[in-house]
Amino acid sequence: MLATSVLAREVDKQATEPAGQYGGRTGRAPIPGLGQISDKVLAITVFVTVVFFAPMSFTYFFDESRTSNLQDKILAVLASPEFAYGKESGQQDADGQVWVLVRNLYAMLPHTMSGAVAIVLGLAQFNRTFQFKYPVIHRNIGRLYGLCAMTICWSSTSFLIDTIPKHDVFSGEYFALILSLLTVSVFLTMVLAVFAIWNGDIGSHREFMTLNYSLMLSAPMLRICWIVLARTWGETKWVINLYSSIFTGPFLIGTSIFYLRQHHTRPTNVTLTSPKFHLAVIGAGVAGLLFLAPRLSRFDQWSYRPTASFWAVVPQWTFQAVSFTVLAERAKHRNDQRAYTAWKTYQNGIISGPAFAVSTYYVCRDVLHVPDEIMGLCTFNGGWLTGLFASFLLYVLFTSTFANPNNRTVKAR
Repeated sequence: MLATSVLAREVDKQATEPAGQYGGRTGRAPIPGLGQISDKVLAITVFVTVVFFAPMSFTYFFDESRTSNLQDKILAVLASPEFAYGKESGQQDADGQVWVLVRNLYAMLPHTMSGAVAIVLGLAQFNRTFQFKYPVIHRNIGRLYGLCAMTICWSSTSFLIDTIPKHDVFSGEYFALILSLLTVSVFLTMVLAVFAIWNGDIGSHREFMTLNYSLMLSAPMLRICWIVLARTWGETKWVINLYSSIFTGPFLIGTSIFYLRQHHTRPTNVTLTSPKFHLAVIGAGVAGLLFLAPRLSRFDQWSYRPTASFWAVVPQWTFQAVSFTVLAERAKHRNDQRAYTAWKTYQNGIISGPAFAVSTYYVCRDVLHVPDEIMGLCTFNGGWLTGLFASFLLYVLFTSTFANPNNRTVKAR
């Protein structure tokens, strides 16, 4: 619904709106209807998701018997007892994943508790009335949120350093790649958000924090996918967790993009809209495809659950690719350079996926030792995620006060 409202808004625009404050809302009045409804639906969804997941995360290790914590009890009711406790569920009488977590308790206990605190704090931090009515409280809560984010990054890194060499990551090496990308993304967006606010760039701070909080919601998003897929697909937790993560990463980045572009505009940048830059991105993407084609040409490298892999990847990738292209062309047609800069950059992010997939391929092969049957999917998805994330960072940085000091943020309205 959120993406649809953005598409509708862009298609119906007839002229470029007056330039508003840097990083602020657009000059026109809010558009009633679908946009406002999608905002309310999104706010309610995030609130319910946080309230649902935070207690499960905070109390994850409170069960000293390691046999049935709050999350297991809830999953047994909402999904099934087999999903919560049975084969490939991670329980000690199944594949013992719970003991891998206990082995890393020094890192995972602060990880689960910090994650719960962070997503609860985020509910207040993104309330505009709260932000500007209580700025001192907002800043102090932001410091606590940042501490939680850094704790999560440290604990995730510690866990992965221990488990990757032993091949102990739940849902296998592919999930280890996704966890690694998530850890790096949370760290980078947090650091860049702090850097932006130190330089008085409120708009860029908001962009980075929106994506950071969206990534923080990956854990509760996974649980929602678990329940839905356990009810409709009937697979084990090991498999469902894998495909939930494949879908969730691009979804959360895409949702952040559509949300931000629906509500906020940023300056133009001639480099990002340059035809030469676009051709360079296309060249890099084609070179990546040519490099990977002979290395991923065997059918058995794409043979892991092909139907499930198709539905987890292709529809969403196609939607993003088509949406970014259409929105960029519409913005160019009406000479809206601000919108064109944004959508063209995101489109380039999709095109650059094969170039980023080259490094993903070597990480999968030489570091994670991903099995052949899932190598193709792992390489593709890693390149897609990295390209999309890189385009988000590139767009914000190139339109920030760091790139152009004249784009100085004033107090947001």
